Amino acid sequence: MAKAIKKKDDTAMVSTERPEWMEDDSMRGQEGVGVDDLTIPRLGVIQDLSPQRKKTAPEYIEGADSGMLFNTVTGRLYGTEVMFVPVYYRKEWVIWKSVNAGGGFNGAFPTEAGARAEFSEKEMEGQLDDKGNDLYEINDTGQQFGLVLNDDGSVEDIVMSMSKSKRKVDRQFNTMIKMAGRDRFSRVYKISAVEDQNAAGQDYFNFGVAPLGFVNEDTFLYAEKMYEAISSGAKDVNRDSESAAAADSAEY
Repeated sequence: MAKAIKKKDDTAMVSTERPEWMEDDSMRGQEGVGVDDLTIPRLGVIQDLSPQRKKTAPEYIEGADSGMLFNTVTGRLYGTEVMFVPVYYRKEWVIWKSVNAGGGFNGAFPTEAGARAEFSEKEMEGQLDDKGNDLYEINDTGQQFGLVLNDDGSVEDIVMSMSKSKRKVDRQFNTMIKMAGRDRFSRVYKISAVEDQNAAGQDYFNFGVAPLGFVNEDTFLYAEKMYEAISSGAKDVNRDSESAAAADSAEY
């Protein structure tokens, strides 16, 4: 039988602000949450053929247009640029299934040798899709873990997965951060969607990066905790969200 909860005076049942009586450092109820339950969404770029633009697709996002940045888990549209605080970097080798064959994530490895061994064990190499292309491929990918700073003052954990044509931007970004010095999460950068062209002459949107300045203390402390969580293995990229943005990750 449902228990009735009596409201006090005109107190609302739901509040967007933390009440003064509620402890802000209590984590009870989280004891059963493991590493596999803590994941970070990706920052994607909507392309002309992205499923986020197709109304009949499960990934459809109302208002989505080419060149927009978006959260691959929540579907939030950020427009054409965001403020981004880099927190942690990891390079890995990711196995993808061909987009023409439905796409999808099939494993990530810290070394290329590990990915190749998985290829051999599962006999992925040499399998072709219906267009005669390799059914599976290995992409060296830079995982740029960081924070999106929103105009309303909120922050969101996010990952930029940099593979294929994005690897050039990935290297430039890492060089920029290293030359700036200090902790990786001490500065804010503008991430924007910029027009680019691949080797086949196809137009698409890539990431563009530009420095903005230093973070404030609250953001630094939040980023520091995120750094500790990722480096300890308590948080990782959301692999389902990688599949959700397969057209963005695998085509260019």
